[in-house]
Amino acid sequence: MIRFIYKIVVFTFPILIFICFSEFIIKQIPNDYSYKNEYLTKNAQHIQILILGSSHSFFGINPKYFSKNSFNAAHVSQSLKYDLFILKKFKKNFSNLKVLILPISYFTLFTQLEDGQEHWRAKYYSLYYNCRYHSNLMYNTEVMTSKPLTIIELLIKYFNGENNITVSNLGFGLSYTNTAQSDLRKSGISAAKRHTKNSNMNLLDTNLKLLSNIFTECDKMGVHPIIFTPPAWKSYRDNIDIKQFSMMKTSLASVLKKYANVKYYDFMEDDRFHKVDYKDADHLNDIGAKKLTRILDEIIQTNDKIYIKNLFR
Repeated sequence: MIRFIYKIVVFTFPILIFICFSEFIIKQIPNDYSYKNEYLTKNAQHIQILILGSSHSFFGINPKYFSKNSFNAAHVSQSLKYDLFILKKFKKNFSNLKVLILPISYFTLFTQLEDGQEHWRAKYYSLYYNCRYHSNLMYNTEVMTSKPLTIIELLIKYFNGENNITVSNLGFGLSYTNTAQSDLRKSGISAAKRHTKNSNMNLLDTNLKLLSNIFTECDKMGVHPIIFTPPAWKSYRDNIDIKQFSMMKTSLASVLKKYANVKYYDFMEDDRFHKVDYKDADHLNDIGAKKLTRILDEIIQTNDKIYIKNLFR
């Protein structure tokens, strides 16, 4: 029995050493999450406009086109829970923050990161933002949640001095810049289907509370939130569930009535956005991002007097 245990230890020890070594090495490779956490840690006091949210703002708002110091702290599939976390983590350092920009997309109030296709991204908030929402090992380690080939690729990157950063110095997602446009018809149909939750609305109340908490934090900080529904191509708009979209707007309106400092804009059917502005049916490319950012900048500069279709029209 002792010999058997000895053999197990001899066999598993090198594996455990490799796992620990790989975990340590991989976490040293700069990526979008570690970069943004480090940037906010060092520069939060200089930021006047903060962008949070999912891929619709990650790829859709480019801080370099704002007239004030801005940073994009959005991530792919980042849900409201993590928006609130980032805001609260750095709030003591946001001494000059004036505006918070946050997308409320068709799916935002009905989803959370852990329940979606990108659920594996939850680990990055634990690993690189020191977020302690999860005790599950799945959300607290790279190696145990990655495929062996991915681990090998990451180790090669580290020893070659490469990184996994795909954002600009101000946090804007560069993956949709200068890349081929997807089929807008097909991507619209598939995205609308993926974002439609049918009768599963159990996260609505939770997300409305999170949104209220974000607005409350902003109110305490003297920050003015601007929230918006992003532009979408016709194929996406035509395939969303009207009932879900109506519930989104109704629920959002009920929260907004409590916060006079919050402004909402619905860009979903805005005719200033054309086919050339889209990467796929519900994401802007760098051309569209420049346009949307300048529209938002004008709203901020003109104290919200420019006409855009409003939720309450």
